[in-house]
Order: sequence, then structure tokens, then C-alpha cells
Amino acid sequence: MKIGLAIDTIDEASLSLHTMEANGVKMKKMEISKFERYFLYILFFELFAGGGGRLLAVGPLSIRQILFAGLIIIFAIRFVVSPDTRREIWQYFRHPNTAVFWLSLLMTAWIFVSSFIGIIHGHGAGPVATDFFRVIYVILIIPFIYYVGEHRFSVNDLVRCLFVAAGVVAILTVFISLTGKFIDDATFHDFYEWINGLMPGDLFFRPSRGVFYKSDFLVMFAVIIGLIKLAEKKISLGEGIVLILGSLSIILSETRGLYLGILVGIGTYIAVKVVIYFWGDRYSLNLNRAMNIRRALVLLVTVALCGFFYTNATIARFSKPSPSDIRQEDRLKKQDRNISGDDISLSSRFVLLSDAMDIVKSESAVGVVVGNGYGTTIGNTKIGIEMSFVDILVEQGAMGLVLWLAFALLPLYYFFRSFLLSRQLADIYIGLLGSSLSMILVTNINPFLNSPIGLGFLLPVIVIAYKAFISAKTKNQPAIKIS
Repeated sequence: MKIGLAIDTIDEASLSLHTMEANGVKMKKMEISKFERYFLYILFFELFAGGGGRLLAVGPLSIRQILFAGLIIIFAIRFVVSPDTRREIWQYFRHPNTAVFWLSLLMTAWIFVSSFIGIIHGHGAGPVATDFFRVIYVILIIPFIYYVGEHRFSVNDLVRCLFVAAGVVAILTVFISLTGKFIDDATFHDFYEWINGLMPGDLFFRPSRGVFYKSDFLVMFAVIIGLIKLAEKKISLGEGIVLILGSLSIILSETRGLYLGILVGIGTYIAVKVVIYFWGDRYSLNLNRAMNIRRALVLLVTVALCGFFYTNATIARFSKPSPSDIRQEDRLKKQDRNISGDDISLSSRFVLLSDAMDIVKSESAVGVVVGNGYGTTIGNTKIGIEMSFVDILVEQGAMGLVLWLAFALLPLYYFFRSFLLSRQLADIYIGLLGSSLSMILVTNINPFLNSPIGLGFLLPVIVIAYKAFISAKTKNQPAIKIS
């Protein structure tokens, strides 16, 4: 069955690579091969729907690692055999005056420095390598800056892939959650063991037997973009179905952070529209009475439902624990700490936060700046704690924390600079911006930013924002001043 996913029509110039005179770069239109295009679809679909990335494996290599290496090899071959590709990529290095260039370079360098520091501190090659490979995805910014763009892998392609992946994830998680809720205890135990065997480490059952799957994080992005498209009356039937299924998946998962992330996305939409109204091209907003009523209804219903289900999820998670919760509670008790309350996930975060701060306080001034290195054990956790920025502070120090935060804010930086030049921002860009900002919040509850799950979405959004700015710059429109 084919479900059409209509994406907003974007001005071709907004992402094109023919002209970059603003940076002294001259390029001609070059399309990629069908093989490269299909490979990118597979890579992004796996990133958006594949959870932790080990649903499929070939020996010791996961499908995510294979696709990562595959893209590097494919781009390397193109770089070697195509003079036009080399010319285009070298232009970025001949004019290294962009934030995306310097931050990508510093991020990559600091990843290697943190690995070296971890080895010096005796953390062991295995744990250091695990942390290293979780974040080395950042180097895909180089092939992405070539591939992601009009006539290649466009913003429409990326969003279409996101919605298809979100639809698949939503169907899967809703099925698992409803199956768990409507079977008896004995059968549920067998079902629980079977489904976790199929998807090890990716599923987290709630006391109500609702399930959170790691890729629900990407479903949240589809919901944010879908709500914006619904408010602007630009949503297709297929996208509407994904919006409904995705919302149901998030509700059944009882994941409070996802509700907060949706509110951040919707808040971004409101803030951008207000900025455009007062300081931009207000005539681009379609401010007729019917549209304003539609927007208000979508926003009010979204905020009300997020508040209701956030509270409901909090209450539900104080109920009878599932087998997974019991095992987690047993692990916490073995740490000989006094943990009060019935919300095990919240208690465990306080334990890990306390352990992390103990490590930071014990460091010298230099250690606080450069960190304790990859492979650091925080509490009993060796592969990264739930709070990404705390984990980054411990392992990569204040320097790493600043770099990661600045890198995560690149979409805001470039979309804002694009707005200053064009005085407007396409709704699809607002959706991507809202999603990237929601990631900064949610990654402090569940670890996404410093992993392929978060980077796989953030990197192409950075490229899209950067090229939107370049396009606006080449139109030679004067920047507006905000007093």
C-alpha cells in the first residue's frame, strides 16, 4: 500500500548548490546516482527506526556500523573519481570562515583527545572504543554537506524518510503496548521475554505494560513537524495517519520527556511566528481569521493533552512494577544507597548525577576543563548515563560541554541568520528547528545527542540550515535590524 507524504514545496534556491558566491564558491548542478540516493534512504531509515542500531548484525558489526562505513566508502570513491566533487568539497576548506566548519573540526579533534585522555587514565581500550564509536558519527558531516541538498537528498526526502520510519515505529510500539495490556500475567511474562530477545536493550516496559522504544525519540520529531503542518493546513493524509499513530505511541510509552520535547517544538513554532510577525515579512504568515482559529485550536489542544498525559504518565509509573522495573530496582539497591520514592528511573538519575558530580569535584582545574576521558565509569555505568550533558562534562570536561552545546545550536544559528536576510522562514524549517531544540532538552533525560540516534538527525538538519543561510545570502537581501 502506498501512502503519499506531501511535503511543503521549498524554493529550489533555498537548498541548491549551484551558487555559493557569498562564500566565494561557484558550483554547478550535480545530481547523485540512484544507488547513492537509495543508500541514503536506507541509512536514514535505519537511524530513525532502528533503535540502538543492533536489530541486525553481521558478525560483530551492527547494521548501523555497516551503513556508516558504507557511506564513508561510497563518498570516498566519489571524491576520488569525480573532479567536480573534489572541487566542491575543497571549497569549504579553502574558505574556512563558517561556524559549521570550525565546530565540526574542533568536535572531531576533541573526540580523539578525549579518547587519548581515557587511555591515559587507564579506562581500558574496550570502554574507550565504545564511547568513541558512539560519537564518531560526527564525521558524516562531510558526506552530508555534499549529499544533503536539492537535486541530491533534499529536505523533502529527509522528512519523508522520517515520517515513514515514525509510522513503522509507531505501529510496532502500539502493537507491543496493546498486546501487553490485554494478556494475562503468565502470558505477558513469556511475551516479555520473547520480545526483548528480538530487540535486546531497545525496549523499556512501564508498570502499565506500555513500552518505550529508543526510536520513539524520532517519532517525537515527526509529531512536532506533523503538528506544525496540521496548524498550517499543509498536512497530507499519510502524514495525518503518522501523526495520530505517533501520538498514540508516545502516550502508551508514558515517557514524560517526550511530552516536554513536543512542548518545546510547539513553543519554537509560536516564537518564530511571533518574530516573523513583528520583525519579518508578516504577509508571509497567512493571517486570515480561519487560519488563526485553526492554529489556536491545534496549539491549545496540544498543550492541554501534553499536560494531561504528562501528569497521567507520572501517576501510572508509581503503580505495580513490571519485571524490568523490579530488576532495575534490585540493581539500585545493590549500590547501598538510600533511594526514596517509587519512581525508579528518577531515583537512578539522582544517583548517577551525584556520582558524576563527585567525579567532577575530585578533578583538578585542568581535569575540569578537559574531562576524565572516554571510558569513565559513573556509578556502575560504563557506556554513558541518561543525562547527556552531564556525561559529556565528566568525560570531555567544560571544553567538550561547550563544543557539544554550540554544535547542537547550529540549526538555530543558521536558521536565524537566514531569517535576518530573507525576513521569513519556511514551516518545514521551523519544524526541523523545533525538533533540534527539543533534542537539547530530551537528551538530558535520555541519552540521544551524543549517539548515532541524535547525531543522525542533527547532522543533516545542520547542513539544511547552513545551506538555507547560504541561499539567503546569495540573494543579496539586506539584513534587518532587531531593536
